[in-house]
Amino acid sequence: MSRSRRRRATYRAHRARRGPGLAKIAAALAVVIVAFVIAWGATALLSTPPSPSVHAAMATEHTVPGTALALQPAYGAEEAVALQGSGTIASAGPERPSPIASLTKMMSALVILRDHPLRPGESGPDIPITAADVTTYRQELAQSDSVVAVRAGEQLSELQALEGALIPSGDNIIQLLASWDAGSTSAFVGKMNALAHTLGLAHTHYAGPSGVNPATVSTATDQLRLAQLAMANPVFRHIVAMAQVTLPVAGVVYNVNGDLGTDGIDGVKTGWVPQGGGCFVFSATTHLDGAARSIVGAIIGVQGGTPIPTALATAKALVLSSKKVLTTVRIPAGMTVATISAPYAHAIRVVTASSVTLTAWRGATIHYVLHARRFASGSIGAGAPAGTLEVDLAGAQRSLPLRTTASMPGPTFTWRLMHP
Repeated sequence: MSRSRRRRATYRAHRARRGPGLAKIAAALAVVIVAFVIAWGATALLSTPPSPSVHAAMATEHTVPGTALALQPAYGAEEAVALQGSGTIASAGPERPSPIASLTKMMSALVILRDHPLRPGESGPDIPITAADVTTYRQELAQSDSVVAVRAGEQLSELQALEGALIPSGDNIIQLLASWDAGSTSAFVGKMNALAHTLGLAHTHYAGPSGVNPATVSTATDQLRLAQLAMANPVFRHIVAMAQVTLPVAGVVYNVNGDLGTDGIDGVKTGWVPQGGGCFVFSATTHLDGAARSIVGAIIGVQGGTPIPTALATAKALVLSSKKVLTTVRIPAGMTVATISAPYAHAIRVVTASSVTLTAWRGATIHYVLHARRFASGSIGAGAPAGTLEVDLAGAQRSLPLRTTASMPGPTFTWRLMHP
């Protein structure tokens, strides 16, 4: 046999011996590859894809364009103005507790109406006038206090007594109501201070139900807050808007609020004591874009030779200047608030599902808080609820529903295989 033929035979024999080993290796490698593919696919299918994330697409606050209202109270006086139900427009002054005189009767009336609620048109129970009540009337009349004539045996309904206390500012009438409600004026004053604490009137303290005692003190911002609460009561609001009322013995008595009926002013209470000066808490109705809104303000600590007329004139000026800074802010439906994104789909927008129009004022800051819904990794439909947008204007809040503008598909099988 030739040498070349021997070589070919040797090669064939060697190849025959090696063949089964390579086949086994190839088969084992195939098994490994298949197992890897199966494991990869199982991991991809069993793993949880990342959830869509929400990203805010608007600023957290917005300042209403224009020049803000600038208050300039006289030396030692305090002023504060608010839009009823929407927050404080402006305030200025030392914010130092000062005697508030007959503004005290606002709190006294609220305690009475809380303990003995009246609905519009109701008069409430009758309150008999005793000889002691007549004595109180005569004593306070001799001291030149603000009083309403009474006679023993007379009866005043709860409503009439409140009218006598708030319209001509009868000191003796509010004391009558205090004793009727709590058994004594001291017990009633305890109720007044407890309610002040509950309402957060941190700079307010009551020493009596009428305000004659100069130890009864407060600030313009505290009284502004109290006045807004009082004007939310329809019976209180109706009483302080009355120019006059007829009482059984006193006859016709007139409202001491000299601004009543001018420039939209429809309340609420004046006051004066030598130690604190003139005070006036006022409200006025104005119209903006066809809607009636109420401006509420407080003036405390007006000094000088004519404290009450000065406070009344200041209130009218504040009403006019407040009206000039009022404006409307509209948040439309369809405004983009946020976007929703996911690595497996195109981003979609989140928009307001409805609109809201706010009565605001120039220089006011509107705060926005996004409360986004948490989405799972599945598909999201177009128009799906997406949370709420909280709109805050000086503590007054509105909530707008949010929705998606388009659909977002869930992760595809291919994407999941590529992103186990």
